[in-house]
Amino acid sequence: MSNILIEANNISKVYDPDILLKRGKNIYALNNINFELQKGDFISIMGPSGSGKSTLLNCLSTLDQPTSGHIQIFGKHLSKLHKNDLCEFRFQKLGFVFQNHNLIPYLSIFDNIAAPLILGHQQNQEIEKRIHELAKMLEIEKILDKFPHECSGGECQRTAIARALVNQPEILFCDEPTGNLDSKNSHKLMTFLSQLNQQETTIVLVTHDSMIASYGKTMMYLYDGGIKTVIHRNQASQKQFLEQINEIIHRDTLLFEFDQTPSQIQSSSPQIEVQDQDIAFVSRQTVYMVMEGIKSDENILKNSTPLFIQGTQISYKNKRNDSIQFNLQDIQEIRMNLSAHFVNFGLLSQYVFHILLDCVSPKGTYQFKLKNRDDFIHFIHYFHQLNIPIDDPRHIEETYQKYPDDYSRQKYYQRTHKDLISYKS
Repeated sequence: MSNILIEANNISKVYDPDILLKRGKNIYALNNINFELQKGDFISIMGPSGSGKSTLLNCLSTLDQPTSGHIQIFGKHLSKLHKNDLCEFRFQKLGFVFQNHNLIPYLSIFDNIAAPLILGHQQNQEIEKRIHELAKMLEIEKILDKFPHECSGGECQRTAIARALVNQPEILFCDEPTGNLDSKNSHKLMTFLSQLNQQETTIVLVTHDSMIASYGKTMMYLYDGGIKTVIHRNQASQKQFLEQINEIIHRDTLLFEFDQTPSQIQSSSPQIEVQDQDIAFVSRQTVYMVMEGIKSDENILKNSTPLFIQGTQISYKNKRNDSIQFNLQDIQEIRMNLSAHFVNFGLLSQYVFHILLDCVSPKGTYQFKLKNRDDFIHFIHYFHQLNIPIDDPRHIEETYQKYPDDYSRQKYYQRTHKDLISYKS
């Protein structure tokens, strides 16, 4: 069974889209984000105000929908879930903790924690058992009969965490959970979250505080709606991880504001060594292939993850935003296949076909889903020049030669590959 809980492919978010182009451009809260969350992860999302941290958290947690791109959570496409199914899904799988604890003021601490279970029609005996277990863990047993206004900020936030955990979620989303707490209560809260993570609760946390971020396993730094830097703690101590985080924040904020353009910073950023070499083979990555001498489609490229081919060297970023490189000379075989995705255009709704490209190496298989259209035939020719064997059971190369334009190919695929599609009424 896969350990991947959330996959986000090229998601963007535009608030108040400029459909008629009156303003001349759209302002992206998120711009072409790839993200992957595995079971047991503890990811801290950082960035300056307005960088898109909370927007990303809201999209990943199903509270909001991206303007473009696709999100799969527990193997389900969010766009295909009915509103009622989505509510049930949140109740069963997700927990939420916010900066303002959002407790209901006229309910006791006990009833605030019990609210999700009551709405879920749980038995009273089970409700009491779970609440007392959590209250003991969070040291709020003595305030269960009090009301929120009678409790301290730390007690209210621990109550909010108990409420988030009472339905035993698999993923806990936290948006600035320590924002209103002093350092002592913040440490106590983060220690508890770390213990939860050790018990296999997966956590995604947004914070401005590098000390809070250092409790996690991965730090993801956002700027202007894009992921600029990702570092993994691996075997480092919390102090070493904190120093790495502070170095990234200090360098990026100063350079972005005063010295260089974003593209210069991205190229000058130091490469972070990642110990787990299996990161390249975790899941299928949606990419747009780019090679010198072959004209790129700029509209596709700006909303895609680029895969660069320089000679025989391949470089791209996976969904965890780790830099991956491999050499085509190490590839034993290339396998080509098709996938079909239903796109709803109203009366013009239809299935759209994409090419699946698997590069088999002694280390593992690099898996891609391509956004390339008419230009992919050039890459097939290049693979032939390198004498890489190609397995093409659906005769994709032959189809490109017979139907050079994408529209004709798509119609041909719909006629000849009906095993990939299943039309719904």
